[in-house]
Amino acid sequence: MGAKYDPARIRLANYPFALTMQPRFGDMDSLGHVNNVAIAALFEEARIAMNRALLGANHGGLPHERRPLPVVAARVEIDYLGEVAYPGTYEVGVGIGRLGNTSILQVCGLFEGETCLALCDTVIVHRSENGPAPVPERVRGVLASMSFPASAQVPAGSGA
Repeated sequence: MGAKYDPARIRLANYPFALTMQPRFGDMDSLGHVNNVAIAALFEEARIAMNRALLGANHGGLPHERRPLPVVAARVEIDYLGEVAYPGTYEVGVGIGRLGNTSILQVCGLFEGETCLALCDTVIVHRSENGPAPVPERVRGVLASMSFPASAQVPAGSGA
């Protein structure tokens, strides 16, 4: 059975943003591995870090309103490719997989060195009081600069 993900996803260099992270002792399961919920939290923290780095502390909301851009996570999908151990230091790569009219697909990979241990796709929906609303142009422009893959170059011998 072949991989159901794009092979470009398992290369940290393809992600335009990366955050170094360390799981906590309390993140371990009974087998001594970092548990699935903690891995989801690492992905969430990295996504938020990218959003804050790009859009500011209020995630692109209007500064005078002092409230974040109104978004909600509509879907989170995680593929576990290897075991994540405690203690350890990991890199979480983040990029924008797709910008829709009202939604944003953020793609992430969790790496130990060059080895990808997990992948995460999260669909974020921009909201108004009446439901989904178009992503503001100023936010779209900033997020577009973080498209995945970070480089459109195809490695030699990849067959693409």
